[in-house]
Amino acid sequence: MKTYYSIGETAKLASTTIETLRHYDRISLLKPAKVDSHSGYRYYSDKELVYLNVINFCKQKNMPLNIIKDVFTNDSFEYIIDFLKLTEDKIDEEIKQLHKTKLQLLSLREQYESQKLLSPEQLSDNSFSSKQIEQRVIVKIHSLQQPSIENFNQMQEIVYHQIGDSMRNQFVFDQSANIITTFEPTGSQSAFFSVCEKYPALADGISILPKGEYLYGFCSEEQRNVAIENMIKHARNEYGIEIPFIIQSIIFTGMFQWVYEIQALLECN
Repeated sequence: MKTYYSIGETAKLASTTIETLRHYDRISLLKPAKVDSHSGYRYYSDKELVYLNVINFCKQKNMPLNIIKDVFTNDSFEYIIDFLKLTEDKIDEEIKQLHKTKLQLLSLREQYESQKLLSPEQLSDNSFSSKQIEQRVIVKIHSLQQPSIENFNQMQEIVYHQIGDSMRNQFVFDQSANIITTFEPTGSQSAFFSVCEKYPALADGISILPKGEYLYGFCSEEQRNVAIENMIKHARNEYGIEIPFIIQSIIFTGMFQWVYEIQALLECN
């Protein structure tokens, strides 16, 4: 048996108002499935609920009601199918953006949680330990070099632009913010980088941070340059090696504040 809903039930199910449904009926945008001949009450079916969801989506995209009406009253199946396919694509894109926002919030929450465990005594320009870190596949963003809120916000957009639209769906990046500084005879060079969670095997533009034992320590923005210099000296004096690069992983401690975990490779394994 077919299920019908009163106008009040339909308005509630579709997150709209009774007056809106009456207006749609008056302008012939959406007619009820049936009208009681004695009472004049309007009744709607699941089919109208689907149409209402589409109408609500189109309104959210600022589409005028007369355009929406043209879609629903068009006799061309191809026209309607193309419109619905376009609507599906827009919804898929919104889902991707929401998922991206969720990952960003999750990353921010995790960084705040890790910061709760980071005592002020751990922030030092001359206190280092060692630990094992797994291999990381990264994409460097050479156009970003200095830490700033603007650069943090631009990272994801720039890295996807850098790899190109044709490769976009083959990459997934974590939400961390990192800087790599390499040391060469001509001087040092810094660049932001994103860590790949998914990537094609033969992609251009990716680099490898090897698995191994890393020297690490925590420091503030004010301590960063001195901490890097001291880490280089520590590696030279205690381990007898020259550090080829320094990783600076940003840990947010507030909406506009951050500290660093600095890392230097001691030995690959």
